[in-house]
Amino acid sequence: MHKLLQQSRAQPSPQSQLTHSPTHSRPREQVCHERGCSSGPRYQNAQGNHEGLEAISAIGSGYSDGHQYQGSLPASIPTLSPTDVSAQPLYTANQIIRPPKRKRSGFEVRDEPIADFIDKGLITFECAVSYFNTFFEGCDRYIPIFDPEYDTFDSIRSRSSILLNAICTIGCMVETRSGGPMSDILHTELKRWINVIIQNKALSSLEAVQAMLIVACYSKERSLILSFATRMALDLELHEAFDELTQRLALRNEDIAYALPHQMFEEERSLMWKSRTWFGLLVLEHIFRVDGGKPPGIRLKGNPRRCRVLLSHPSSTILDLRLFSQVEVLKHSESDWLRIIERCDAAAEEKPSLLVALRVQKCWAEMMLNCKALRSMGVENVATMSTTEQTILLTAKASARRHLRLIIIEPDFYLSKLKYAMDFVWAKCAFSFLLLLKLSRLLPERDEEHQELLEHGNRLVDELSKAGSNGTQSGAGNIYLQILKVSIEKYGRALMEAQRPSSDGAPATSPFWELFDAQADLQWFVPEQFVSEWDFPGLNLFYFPTAWQNFFGDFSLAM
Repeated sequence: MHKLLQQSRAQPSPQSQLTHSPTHSRPREQVCHERGCSSGPRYQNAQGNHEGLEAISAIGSGYSDGHQYQGSLPASIPTLSPTDVSAQPLYTANQIIRPPKRKRSGFEVRDEPIADFIDKGLITFECAVSYFNTFFEGCDRYIPIFDPEYDTFDSIRSRSSILLNAICTIGCMVETRSGGPMSDILHTELKRWINVIIQNKALSSLEAVQAMLIVACYSKERSLILSFATRMALDLELHEAFDELTQRLALRNEDIAYALPHQMFEEERSLMWKSRTWFGLLVLEHIFRVDGGKPPGIRLKGNPRRCRVLLSHPSSTILDLRLFSQVEVLKHSESDWLRIIERCDAAAEEKPSLLVALRVQKCWAEMMLNCKALRSMGVENVATMSTTEQTILLTAKASARRHLRLIIIEPDFYLSKLKYAMDFVWAKCAFSFLLLLKLSRLLPERDEEHQELLEHGNRLVDELSKAGSNGTQSGAGNIYLQILKVSIEKYGRALMEAQRPSSDGAPATSPFWELFDAQADLQWFVPEQFVSEWDFPGLNLFYFPTAWQNFFGDFSLAM
């Protein structure tokens, strides 16, 4: 009995076992601290676990720099100091803090795959190839953003259906003499797909930008589509390709023995395509906005001659001479490019057309510059112009005359190519000649000069009629051709009336403005296209004698 009593005293009771349980009858915070400390040896210091617990509890009331924390933390998450963030987990094993899920939108943009006209059954493969070749026979001269070695039919079809559709649409318009049912069908389908790539960001690409540039050149919505193309090009960072490529070329020139690996050559070639497209967009944007009466949306900072360095790149093409010269003509410096083109042996076939186009662009720029200068001065009556203003007007007239002579001397190098041109080029031809007609009557000229101008005008109409009969211009181009015909008719009638002999048999010597009918018919002829679509200055000039102004002024005062 005595032995049994000793054994019962030596064994712990169930109640005493519970009091020694790790989680029983102890504060909840202490248990949480122990769980945190038992997760690894890094939470224990040399003085044992109890000192570690005291340290954690001590810093729970505030930060180490003395600033009190104003908020409250959940009891399940231990309080930490800023210095213990890297060592202490922010959550326990059974509590995981997950990042908030992104809320799904209630809308989604339709992702519609773009098919080319061949796959849709609109045209046959043979027609597509024919339209493609027609486009690259002349249209690419006005949109010089392509590489003939890379942008082949098979390559473009495999890369971008929208670009192939755009090229085939314009090629069909040229080949079928425009206005045919197939051309209208392709135009309608192309505009539908252009809307798709504009609203779907996932379809943005270099080829999509090129397709929109083509559509902008040959449609009435040119400014709107060009703005979308600019926005897409900026999103694709095409404007940064030129700087990156020039930096690479500069580093390569420093090391003469540097051999360009194949991978790096392909990267530079891609940068060249992007740079070419961006500069093409820059030129078109300047043309459509400035000649449309708006300030340029993109300004070329720095020296435009920097683009010449791209001519030395292995992937440079002959059409780069046309493109980069246009970039510099924006800054009115074309003399160097005339020498560059003259010395380029590889451009022997394109050289005559390139030289004529460059000189024509120079004459156009000078003519616009002087006419806009007069408009900014607020003077329209030639009779009241000062000597300086008359000099500016004479300079504009000389530029218009050089413009006319350049395009009719060698029509095969310029006028015959207009069947591939957009309506802007036709508008320039019609406007420059109409302006020259008006200035020749506003400013004194010899009779033989009047007759010569009339002959040049008839020749211009004949050449443009040939180009328009098998080209793109059944709509807009025919309008400008009709404007030319009406202008020459009015000018010829005014010239005949001015040279009509008087009643006594002597030729009339009175200025043409005294012949009111002829003067009014030609002087107030301002086609709507040059006002609403294009902001071409100079057609509002007139001659009204100051003596008449004084007479009507005195008459109004007397009333």
